[in-house]
Amino acid sequence: MLAMNSATGISEPSERKRPRRPALKITAGAILALIVAGVCLIAAKWPFTADRVQTELASATSSNVKIRSFRVRYFPPGCVIEGLELRQTRKSDGPPLLAAGRLDIRANYRGLLFKRIEQMRLEDVRVDMAQRSRQTESRASGANAESTRSGSGSSSSSDSVTIEEVVVDHGVVEFPRRQQPLVFKIDRLTFANFDRRKPITFHVTLENPLPPGQLAVDGQFGPWNSSDIAATQISGSYRFTNANLGSLGGIAGTLSSQGGFAGEAKDLHVQGTTNVPNYEVKSVGHPVHLRTEFQAKVNCTNGDVDLQSVRGEFEKTSFAVAGEIAGQANPRAKMAMLQVNDAGGRVEDWLRLLAPDAMPPMTGPISFQARLKVPGGTAPFLRRVWLAGDFELTGVGFTKEKSQRGADELSLRARGQKIPNDKVALPKILGTLSGHVELIDGVANFSTLTFALPGAVANVHGTYSFVDERVDLHGQLRVDTKFSKTAGGPKGLFTRASEALFAKSRGDGEILPVKMTGTYDQPSYGLDK
Repeated sequence: MLAMNSATGISEPSERKRPRRPALKITAGAILALIVAGVCLIAAKWPFTADRVQTELASATSSNVKIRSFRVRYFPPGCVIEGLELRQTRKSDGPPLLAAGRLDIRANYRGLLFKRIEQMRLEDVRVDMAQRSRQTESRASGANAESTRSGSGSSSSSDSVTIEEVVVDHGVVEFPRRQQPLVFKIDRLTFANFDRRKPITFHVTLENPLPPGQLAVDGQFGPWNSSDIAATQISGSYRFTNANLGSLGGIAGTLSSQGGFAGEAKDLHVQGTTNVPNYEVKSVGHPVHLRTEFQAKVNCTNGDVDLQSVRGEFEKTSFAVAGEIAGQANPRAKMAMLQVNDAGGRVEDWLRLLAPDAMPPMTGPISFQARLKVPGGTAPFLRRVWLAGDFELTGVGFTKEKSQRGADELSLRARGQKIPNDKVALPKILGTLSGHVELIDGVANFSTLTFALPGAVANVHGTYSFVDERVDLHGQLRVDTKFSKTAGGPKGLFTRASEALFAKSRGDGEILPVKMTGTYDQPSYGLDK
């Protein structure tokens, strides 16, 4: 639009009207007001003060809390604590239940409105479980004059706070023992969505102390049962690797295991598998490849184990085990009480595992039932174990040529057959062996031991020592045909004289008193005078 200049008569553009901006000012004012209100609200409810953090920690852990230094952070919001200590008693002296070198708490401003913390990270943590067991004072009183910065406050909003992640870097958990404490070294422990009202997801990698090895666990626990921690539900899976069985005393090998678990901490159902490619009894030193599948219940508060079912195999032998490992709090002092059944194993496999000779003295199928008690301790395994059981071997053969030929000749003579000279090979004759045995302090005590061959049956009793390999067996030998009928020359004369002195006639056969003495490598057979 043009306008005429009265002085010059020249047309000029008219002056533009400036627009008003009331809406923009109102919006900016509202935003500013909201910012001021938010700042005031956050300032009024700012959670990261030393007193508030200390009170929240005390309420969440039901403990007295002490800190050495506190530093607040605004971008991102949070705080850093140096020298954190939690104690389960009102006393300010003595070792703490938990100590952490550093605690870093991080959040964001949006999350603060919904009581959410992004992360709590603890470093260099030490938990002393001995302090928990020494708790003697009540935690009921909420207001205490000594609770200045001790955080024993009664009620808190901590239960409504959700922590998206809790991380523990490098921790140690110690359990008391008479000599050296049992120490679990935690490499890393993480909790996701830490809310005491809901199940919490966790992952942990640590060094297991007994047997020493690497343990990784993934699972969930909770909701947290503050009145009975052992009743808190827990579930997940585990992987145990490079476990040194030599630390348990009497046995050796490197174990790996994996499986799952679920239930209360004091009654945890566990199932899984184990694999030991080099399992051995130390005093024997003959490794075998041992594999098992198991189902068990574990009391995490005292380490007791109820072995509901164990299926194991090594070499050509399989077996079943049930029982419990319980007793004292010291894992090394617990007692294993087991029932073992083997319905289809091989005797040479068991002898390779338990007997000192690298070559088992006999072979054949075996079935047995046995009860075992194995107390903890540092004594050799065979000196600690107590065993009572019944066994039966069928198709028994001997690995040493001299022993097998003796059995072959005994069977032939017992049936009235002539014995050829030593250069003539004999047919291999297999027998059966059965009896009842008790193993005490490394010595097998046979109350009954029956060895049967075609034409002959020996019933003996006595002992065999796994400690010094000495044999001491005495009993009777029944044969279908008198030995004098198959022996000629001077040997026959001696046999007839022996029969007249010691043998009892039994139809065409006889009963002779016999014995077996000497050692495992050099046994001695003969008439028991």
